[in-house]
Amino acid sequence: MPDPAFVSFHADRPAGAAGAHPNANLDADSYRRMLDLLFRSVRLTHPDAPCVLLTDAGTRLDGVAASLQRIDGPVDHAALMLSRTLAQAAFVDGSDFARPLVLLDSDILLNGSLRPLLAEDFDVGVTWRPQREMPINGGLLVLHNRRPAASKAFFARFARTYRDRFASGGNAAWYGDQHALQECVGLTREELARHTVVERDGCRIRLLPCDTFNFSPDNRLEAIADGLPAKLVLHFKGQRKRLMQPFWDAFLAPQAQRWWLRRWRARRAVARLQALAAAEAAAAPR
Repeated sequence: MPDPAFVSFHADRPAGAAGAHPNANLDADSYRRMLDLLFRSVRLTHPDAPCVLLTDAGTRLDGVAASLQRIDGPVDHAALMLSRTLAQAAFVDGSDFARPLVLLDSDILLNGSLRPLLAEDFDVGVTWRPQREMPINGGLLVLHNRRPAASKAFFARFARTYRDRFASGGNAAWYGDQHALQECVGLTREELARHTVVERDGCRIRLLPCDTFNFSPDNRLEAIADGLPAKLVLHFKGQRKRLMQPFWDAFLAPQAQRWWLRRWRARRAVARLQALAAAEAAAAPR
C-alpha cells in the first residue's frame, strides 16, 4: 500500500475581509510557518507521501519549505468552509485514487503513521467526539482507495449536502461542513460511540475517535510536555496554534536528525519545553 496523499487548504485573508476565518488570530507569516510544520510532519511520518495544498492565486507560500503541489482555484472568503469543501470535492473527483487521500486542516501535526489504519477495510474515515451539536469534526477525513467509486460518491454527497442544506445563516463561512458530515453519516453522538464501521449507500464509513485521530490538547504547554505518544493526529485548534512550534521542536524535529544527534537534541528540547511548561503553570492565575 503506497503512502497516502495529504491534502490541506489555505487561502490568505484579504485586507478588509470580514467574518469568521481560521487564521484571524495569526499574521500571514505565522500561518505559513504553521503550514510548513504540517507538511514537515507528513514527510517525517510518511516519507513517500505527496503533499497538496488547495488555495487561490492570490495566496503567498514563501516560507513553506516542504515540497508540495499547489492547486489554485476560486475562493469566496465570505464562505470559506464551503469554498474549502468545493475545492476538496473537485480534487477528489479528479483523483485517480492511486493512493488513499487524507484531507486535513492546516493546524495539524502528524504524530505517528496512519499506515496501520489504512491496512483496514473501509472506504471513508471520519473522526468523532462526544459532542452533541457537532459530533463529527471536519478537520480530518480519510478517503481510502480500496473502492474509489464509493469514496468519491460519499464525498460528492457530502459536498452537495453542505451546499444545498447547510450553507445558510453563516454556515458557509464556518461549521456547515460538520453539520453536513453528520447528516451523511446519520448517527447521533450516542450511536457513534457504539460502532466502528457503518455502511451508508454502499460506502463503508470507519468511525475514528478524535481522542486518537484528531486530538486537541488543552491550551497549556504542560498538556503537550510528554509528547502525547498515544495520539496519532494532533489538531491545534484556535489559540492552541501557539503550541505547534514547541511540540515540533521537542518531539518531531529531533526525529529528522542523524541518529547520533537525535537523542541529545531530543533530551535538550524536551527539557526546555518542560521548563517553559513549569514556568507557565507557576504564572497561571490560581
